[in-house]
Amino acid sequence: MAFYEPWHEQLAEMTPERIAGERPETSGLRHPADGLPYLHEFAGLLREGGGVRGYEQRFALDDYFLPADVEDPAQSAYVRALIAAAQAEGRTPVLACCRTLGKVGWLRRRFGGTHIVLIRDPVQQWGSFYSLRKRPRPTYFELCQYVILSEAPQGRVGARRLGLKAGKGDLWTRIRQVRRKFKRAPAGVSFAAFVAVYMLSYLAALPRADLVIDVDRLGSDPDYARTMATAIAVLTGVRLDFSDCRTPAPHPDRARVDYRKEAVGMVEALDLRPALNSLGPAQTLRAKLVKAMPEPPVRQPFWKAWLDEVRAPVRA
Repeated sequence: MAFYEPWHEQLAEMTPERIAGERPETSGLRHPADGLPYLHEFAGLLREGGGVRGYEQRFALDDYFLPADVEDPAQSAYVRALIAAAQAEGRTPVLACCRTLGKVGWLRRRFGGTHIVLIRDPVQQWGSFYSLRKRPRPTYFELCQYVILSEAPQGRVGARRLGLKAGKGDLWTRIRQVRRKFKRAPAGVSFAAFVAVYMLSYLAALPRADLVIDVDRLGSDPDYARTMATAIAVLTGVRLDFSDCRTPAPHPDRARVDYRKEAVGMVEALDLRPALNSLGPAQTLRAKLVKAMPEPPVRQPFWKAWLDEVRAPVRA
C-alpha cells in the first residue's frame, strides 16, 4: 500500500471529492494516466469534515531537516497510523514522499524499515518545476524550495545569499510571503534555492539509504531496472516490474540559467565541498551534479579541481 505524498499539506483538508479529482491525467505532471487517483489510499483515513486523521499541516515543510534525536509525538503517531492501516489489510506500507529526504534518520530510528532513495538529474528536476510556469511567476514547487531553504539551520548562509528570510505564520502565509518577494526574481535565483535544498537533502539521506536508485537510468537501462527490482525484492519481499518505466523527455531549457555558476556558488556558500568529497554514499550525488553541469570551456579553479577529483570514482 503506497501512500502518495503522506507529508503533503493538502492532506490537512482532504475530502472524498478532492481525492476523486486528484488524478494523473489532470495533473499536468507527465505521469502515466492510468490507475486509481493519487490519494486513493487515504480514503479510509479521513476525519469527518475533511483532513486525514492525525495529520498536521506543519508536517509538510516545518522541520524539513528533522534531526534523528528530536521527539515529535504527533508526527510519530501519524506515521504509526499509516503503517498500521496497511498492515491491517495484510499489505506492505510504503511511504512515498520526497519530503522525507531530510528526515530519513528520524524515521529510521523510530520505525526501522527499508529506506530507498531516488535521485534524479538536478537540472531536469528543477526544469520540471519551472516548466509549470504559465507566466513569469514562481510555481508552487519553487515556492516550497524557498520556504525550506529559508528555515533550514544548515541553509542559512545560502538563504542570506539569495535574500531569503524565514517567514512567520502558518505554511500558506509563509508561501505567500516568498511569492510576493520573489515573484519577479530571475530563474537563476530559483535554481540556486533548489540546488541548495537538493544537495542538503541528499547529503542527509544518502548515507542512511539501504538502496539508491538513479531514476534517469531506471527508465533507460533495462539491465539496471532488473537489478533494482531484484534488490528491492531482496530487501523488502515486494516484487516490482520496471520494464515499462520510462523517463520523460528532457524539458526544453528556456530558463537561460548558468547552472554551473549557481551550483558552485551554493557549494561555496554552504561549505559543502568537504561533505561532497568525503562521504562515500554521496558519490551518486556528485555523479548527478557532474553529469548535469559538465566542465565549462573557461577554467574555473574550484569547480575544475572538484570535477577532476570525482571524475575517476564516477566512471568506476
